[in-house]
Amino acid sequence: MTAYSVFYCDSNRCSIQPVRAMDAEHAIAKVVKTQRDVRRVAAIADEELKEVNVTQLLKDWIRSGN
Repeated sequence: MTAYSVFYCDSNRCSIQPVRAMDAEHAIAKVVKTQRDVRRVAAIADEELKEVNVTQLLKDWIRSGN
């Protein structure tokens, strides 16, 4: 299992949830199963985020609207 940061937005907020999963799709499925009303979601392997400010990345992701 690999560590992922799953970025998601529901009707009330946007957040990041750490999960361990087999791949990005599995990570997303885990978050969608536990969070209600997920409207946007993306997963990134933590190994790709070593030099990244994750909070700023979340803000940029929210602004992008994708």
